[in-house]
Amino acid sequence: MLSDREAAPLRTLEELFSFTRQPLCVVDPLRDVRRGGPGSPKTLLCHDLMDGYLDDRFVHGCRNTSSYRFFHWQVINSFVYFSHNMVTIPPPGWISAAHKHGVKVLGTFTVKSDWGTETLTRMRRDNLALKVASHLALVASRCHFDGWLVDIESKMEKCHVGFLKELLAAITTETHRTVPGSLIIWYDSVLCDGALDWQNELNEKNSCFFDLCDGIFLNSGWTEDALQRSAAFAGDRKSDVYVGIDVYARRTSYIAGYKMYQVVEVARSHGLSAAILGSGWVYETQDKRRFMQNQSLLWSLPDHCCPEWRLRTLPLSTSFCQGFGGQLYEAGQVVSAVPWFNLSLQQLQPRDQSPWLCCGCGSATGYTEDAYDGGGCLRLRFLPDDESEPEAVPYFRLFGCDFPLGRLTLSYTFKQHRPSGTIMNDVALVLKVKSAEGKEDQLKLGVVIDVPNMEHYAVTRDISDCGLNLSSDISGSCWVTRYSLNSLL
Repeated sequence: MLSDREAAPLRTLEELFSFTRQPLCVVDPLRDVRRGGPGSPKTLLCHDLMDGYLDDRFVHGCRNTSSYRFFHWQVINSFVYFSHNMVTIPPPGWISAAHKHGVKVLGTFTVKSDWGTETLTRMRRDNLALKVASHLALVASRCHFDGWLVDIESKMEKCHVGFLKELLAAITTETHRTVPGSLIIWYDSVLCDGALDWQNELNEKNSCFFDLCDGIFLNSGWTEDALQRSAAFAGDRKSDVYVGIDVYARRTSYIAGYKMYQVVEVARSHGLSAAILGSGWVYETQDKRRFMQNQSLLWSLPDHCCPEWRLRTLPLSTSFCQGFGGQLYEAGQVVSAVPWFNLSLQQLQPRDQSPWLCCGCGSATGYTEDAYDGGGCLRLRFLPDDESEPEAVPYFRLFGCDFPLGRLTLSYTFKQHRPSGTIMNDVALVLKVKSAEGKEDQLKLGVVIDVPNMEHYAVTRDISDCGLNLSSDISGSCWVTRYSLNSLL
């Protein structure tokens, strides 16, 4: 359960039925983000690192700056927090970090092995389907997350399948009613005849459960022929079939690890969604000192494998902190020298976050040796050489947006780290705008303002803060630059 200090699972039906308390912690609401049409393939990330509830369980954070974190939220649609306990409640830090990026968070309801069989027998005998479902919906509502992955991996008699279908239907109905927009995903395990037999595809043997919820998470031992059959069987619900992709590639026909993107491409080629598990591989098996670089390499999915992601509401504010730091900063000044980790304090993360950008000449990476707000910032580097591609330009994508352009005030803060005597470069914020007629323009807001059509846009610059030194760091200076932008259309 969730106390004021730590998140923990519910291990028994008694604990589930006694859950009534509203946790005393703030969780960010789900941000309104445009994610493509209802039939667009999606990407689900299943967090299953070391059975969960590690340093992330502390509601107010801890001091271990090397704790696992995720910061490529723009490439996923939903996030499942998994453990092998009966009811897995996602820690609030994960919920807040995901919600800031418009990503839905699911807990896990699982019964397994002999204890699972006993639990299901009791639920059926005592007619507890609706009670279990309503309490699961209550947990999701009070803890502010968005649904459940239902994982039933216990054997049962064929005559008991009717109860299991009743239970799944009740979980779907009650959670949808209590948490609007919620998701219920079924894990590929028990079949319509009660056998426990992972199919690695959607077919007539497991479709009775698929029909009662929002999607199915296929086991990861599939073949491409199985995916083709699944897509044909699902029809217009292809995007509700989540292809299990194990980053460890355990008992699979594919190679994953840093080649995970190739496996996602296979799922996409059939119009299916992807469900990635074992992503802790990069943390558990690779050099933790290079975790940030390795994480970026793992999640550098090609654009055609990434869902549409566009912010639809203002304000938009971020310092790109990933939710940890060796120090804590406010307005460019150190306010605490104590190391910290708290995913609730993670800020909005950019689309481009990789050491390999701008045709190999640029990088946009998290940086914790300095910050404006929080524990870190975004470090942009562009180092072309004589052999660089001619199209290599220092252009970094931050956010896709989809809101009307009216009167806006924009500001950005940056610091230049440069050797003594070198020339300073400008950092410009570029807005891509589209008129009602479909005409596209780029507004470049830097030391020089470049607006292609001054009849449509009025831009003024507030120079009162330009040159403001926010830090005594001799490696560079820091400025706050403000613009007022007004669409005249």
